[in-house]
Amino acid sequence: MGDSNISAFPLHRRRKLVEGIARVLESKNGEDANAFWRSTAKQILFQLSESGIAPGLAEQEVGALLHAVLGDMAARSAAKFAQ
Repeated sequence: MGDSNISAFPLHRRRKLVEGIARVLESKNGEDANAFWRSTAKQILFQLSESGIAPGLAEQEVGALLHAVLGDMAARSAAKFAQ
């Protein structure tokens, strides 16, 4: 089966998804945080693959999601610091 041209709504624009992952990551440290992210990324990659998203595009989506999550965490941290 060849790669598909299907495109999903960008993961990094799904605010509830981004904020939910960011909140969980903020509650974890070190290896626990790494393990949570790896498990989440693997699960999302599997879901995208099952939906017919090409592997390269799925990996780009998960990478953009990670950047959005880290950005959300940084913004929340800066807001707390500013208070």
